[in-house]
Amino acid sequence: MVGLPDLALLSYHRDTAKSWQPGQGMKIVIWGLHYSMNVGDGVIAECLGDCLKKAAPGVEVTTVDISGRHGFGEKMLANRTLALRILSALPVFLRQRVVIWRLGAMLRRLRPEWERAAAGAQLSVIGGGQIFSDADLNFCLKIAQVGEVLETRRMPVVVHAVGVSRNWSTRGRSLFRKLLKTDLRAVGIRDDLSRAAWIAQFGADGPAPAITRDPGLMAADCYGRPERQTDTIGICVTAPMILSYHSDGSVAGTGGSGEAFFANLALELTKAGHKVTLFCNGAEEDRESLERIALVPHVAALREKGQLKVADPPETPRELAHMIGGFDAVVAHRLHACIVAYAYGVPHIGLGWDNKLESFFASVDRLDSFVAAADAGPHEIAVLCEQVMAHGIDPQTHARVVAEARAQSVAVLSHLSGAAGSVGVADGDTEPGQIPV
Repeated sequence: MVGLPDLALLSYHRDTAKSWQPGQGMKIVIWGLHYSMNVGDGVIAECLGDCLKKAAPGVEVTTVDISGRHGFGEKMLANRTLALRILSALPVFLRQRVVIWRLGAMLRRLRPEWERAAAGAQLSVIGGGQIFSDADLNFCLKIAQVGEVLETRRMPVVVHAVGVSRNWSTRGRSLFRKLLKTDLRAVGIRDDLSRAAWIAQFGADGPAPAITRDPGLMAADCYGRPERQTDTIGICVTAPMILSYHSDGSVAGTGGSGEAFFANLALELTKAGHKVTLFCNGAEEDRESLERIALVPHVAALREKGQLKVADPPETPRELAHMIGGFDAVVAHRLHACIVAYAYGVPHIGLGWDNKLESFFASVDRLDSFVAAADAGPHEIAVLCEQVMAHGIDPQTHARVVAEARAQSVAVLSHLSGAAGSVGVADGDTEPGQIPV
């Protein structure tokens, strides 16, 4: 279980809440994946920004998408699915060369824009998401350029609620280390495995990493409560190709059946008397998988009977949050489908493929709702779904987890250049709440 003993660097002091008054005109820049097609990434940026603006109404919060997007739905790579298939077939050194060539040109074009975004800011926040991962140098190159921009500005920098993979190449490590040349004040890591990976690859250089919860846990705060659907279970479809390309272990459930797993799970749940909605987080590959699954004969038959719906892919983080928050239960490989479900108190099952899934479930004391086995079949998962729905989400743990996420996000403001003293939140903001219903 993740608790609060490691929050020395990102501490929360309620008693000093009233002593800090944000100055008008102060500016914070959040560097992340706000406009990703996978709008689960956007949930992180929006929930963090919403929390900071509520805690410090006089501060301007702006976001920079480090993949170069400027709005939702913007595609940065034509035929992304084909490109990933080609990349995955190449040896590592060739993949890195292709990424450096393609991404390097884009980053050079973005550099002046990023410089303008950083101008006049008193604080930069990098995160969250699994952005400290070396997938053919992709994030390494992006974070390195963020570091170069911020080094010249000499503003305080905070890494907040990020995931870290233990897969850095020698070159990737060198690129990530450019952050150490900035005025890096604090490092917040979202789970124990990520913190261990950070320490193993960064060593003792820079601030000691502390555990900070994912801002997506504040989704109910940020987006409000949607209407609940009656006895509807949401199945989050993730493209098997993506799961295989990025996995650090076996992919739970699919067991070689690929997309058929999702169709067969839907059938099992409808046999048990539930309505089912197939949905995705919006990523291009997931959309394509969802479209193909919708054409499977027994899926089409269930749609005709009114037992199953195929949801339109969400275009914004708010759409995703309200969709997930309206289900009675969720089954998902995608981390932020699970995090948003937890934020709304919706029982959910996590299907393993990346250590970050298991780490999240451990952090909220719900490992009994996590499935790691590749050969776990649709029937087995459908049975577990009944159990998860019967047990629900523990309200006391839920209240504590969300309060920690809120407090740790607000604590970022203590690093604002020009802020006097520490920072807290307004009276009542950390009182244990009720699970949204």
